[in-house]
Amino acid sequence: MKKLLTVVLVLCLALCACAALADQTLEGDANVDQRNYPSTAPFIHPPFYNVKLSVSVDDNGVITAVTDNGTGTAGSVQEGNEELWAKKNKPYYYAAVSAGLLDRFVGKTMEEVQAMDMTSGGADAVSGATMVSAAAQEAVINALEGKAGKTFLPVEGCALPVEAVDGGIVILQNALPEDFELQVLDIRWGVRNEEIVPADSYTVDIADGKVTITFAEPETLKAGCYYVNVVDASGKYRSPSFEGGPAAAQAPYFIIDSGLAAGDITFDGQGIALASGSITDYLQNIQHVQILAKGAEKAAEQEIVGHHGTVGSFIALDENGVLNADGIVKARDGSENPLFEAGKQYTVTVAAFGYPELVFSYAKLGVLPAIAGENGTTYVSLFDTIVTEEWNPLWVDYIGAVMGEDMAPAMATALQGSVTSNLHGEDAIAAFANGGYAFDCHFINGAQSLTFKDDTVTILKTDGTQETHTYEYLGQYNIGEGETMMYQGEEISMAFPVDVYKSTDEAGEFNYFMMREDTMDTTWHLEFRYGSDLEALQGYMVGPYAYWLAAGIDEKADADVINNVIALFCLENMDYSSHADAALRQISGLGFVGTWQADLSPLGEAYAAVDLSMTIDEAGHGVTIMNGTQTADFEAYAVDNGEKGDGIGLYVAYSNLEGEAEAAPFAMSVNDAGQTVLTLTADDGTISWVKQEE
Repeated sequence: MKKLLTVVLVLCLALCACAALADQTLEGDANVDQRNYPSTAPFIHPPFYNVKLSVSVDDNGVITAVTDNGTGTAGSVQEGNEELWAKKNKPYYYAAVSAGLLDRFVGKTMEEVQAMDMTSGGADAVSGATMVSAAAQEAVINALEGKAGKTFLPVEGCALPVEAVDGGIVILQNALPEDFELQVLDIRWGVRNEEIVPADSYTVDIADGKVTITFAEPETLKAGCYYVNVVDASGKYRSPSFEGGPAAAQAPYFIIDSGLAAGDITFDGQGIALASGSITDYLQNIQHVQILAKGAEKAAEQEIVGHHGTVGSFIALDENGVLNADGIVKARDGSENPLFEAGKQYTVTVAAFGYPELVFSYAKLGVLPAIAGENGTTYVSLFDTIVTEEWNPLWVDYIGAVMGEDMAPAMATALQGSVTSNLHGEDAIAAFANGGYAFDCHFINGAQSLTFKDDTVTILKTDGTQETHTYEYLGQYNIGEGETMMYQGEEISMAFPVDVYKSTDEAGEFNYFMMREDTMDTTWHLEFRYGSDLEALQGYMVGPYAYWLAAGIDEKADADVINNVIALFCLENMDYSSHADAALRQISGLGFVGTWQADLSPLGEAYAAVDLSMTIDEAGHGVTIMNGTQTADFEAYAVDNGEKGDGIGLYVAYSNLEGEAEAAPFAMSVNDAGQTVLTLTADDGTISWVKQEE
């Protein structure tokens, strides 16, 4: 009898539900924002709001009409924000309605509405209005079920303000409404609120108006910001909002301190450096970077997470903490503005959660500080230094490896001649009018040496006099814009960027310096121009400075530096499109053709599981294979540049992927097992290869 009554009761409840939906108009609402909480994407611009709908159903519970029921009015939008809603959100909402969003529910039962796909790209969602579509779906379901949508959280400031952080115990005060059924969803590290802290690494106790979080291993907590993401289990209230940014929002968070002192975070002229700890962790907790130009009233601000709680376009620092000196900020109206203007003085303030604030001065000065060095550097003519009988054998070696040693002396002379012309300007233009070219890379206008120090240049002249001028940075310009020339059978653009500096006084033919990016630390030489006319200096093969580009080298350059710069100049001017017959005879005759196994045993246990091999075929083409995966594709060249037959020479590899060549001394020997061993010595170390039996 009891079982029969249960069945009857179930049938009665079902009939009552159908009767409740029969031929009437119902009301429902649902929030558009926080649909992906605690993620803030996709972005819904405040003021946040609920979609309010009227839903009509027939006797069978089938929806016959869905209409708007005051979305944007009092109760749907936070009090006092109705006008702002009309300006910011209304156009998007009504665009979705006009696209037929509400009509998509007509003819469906509640079960069919629940089955609608309102996800991004879903069949039932309005394109570009996924959140509005999902909110409308929930509003219809709420109407049919007689449920209220989530209301706004009446909390000023943080919903769970920090009372104490003591080791692994975090105590938060509960400022939520009494009927907010508090449930901790998760804890996430970093301002992006993305990295979830493992749930089994802490416990949560909610009692006596407080939330106590206890971490099992507090020593593993990284420095920075931790969001405590919470929900109302009853569904009455929204979760705390991220609006206002990390430091001002309702969203609860706490900070784990790095323990660093103010002096432990510095700016080294290029980027941010920490005395200890991870720069990656630091960057994940950036609150803001403020950039204040000298004389300006307001700083430009860069935030990883903006004041709406959304991830923004942060370009002030790269992933290594390097300041983006050339960064461009794009405004909503499409205009673009540089983060830093050339020559201006800035005060930069970097605030990161859990770290001391960093304040430093910065001026965008281009490549000049690196050229000058810490104490100043004097430069002399590069090719007057390296085109001599003393260094000529190096030219022959590098060219001989790639083109064949028989051709090397003549090619070295030709290559040297291409950069040591004594013609420039109108004389050069006339000389090369019918073809051919050569560049004058000497110092001109009577300069013998140039000393760069801080923002000054001292010119020592060949007549023994000298003059010093102070320079200000003007920014980047292009030399050779729109000019082309034929090189190795191809027409190439001659345009390249330079940092431009202008003398603060009248300096005649030294009024302007135009510096390429080369420095002694990067390419072992400088390339630059100087002169009196900024516009004329920008013509590479036209005008009074045509076919002239000065090249300099530190007057204290040692043999290693000179070797490096000769190698760079020779190898970057070789043709690698095919091997010369002489080069192939050399690579084969020296025994390079075959398969070689790298001996990594001197590198220790860390490389015990690494299998590295290299194969060079008779066409001079080579590949390297590491643990079954190809890691390099190259062309191989070599020359015996010592006593013939001694197994010592120069090896060159041209990367087909990177388009660059590198050289290394080699030595061939035979080990105790009778195997041929190739040893290559480079700047980063020595590696031996054992030739394999065919």
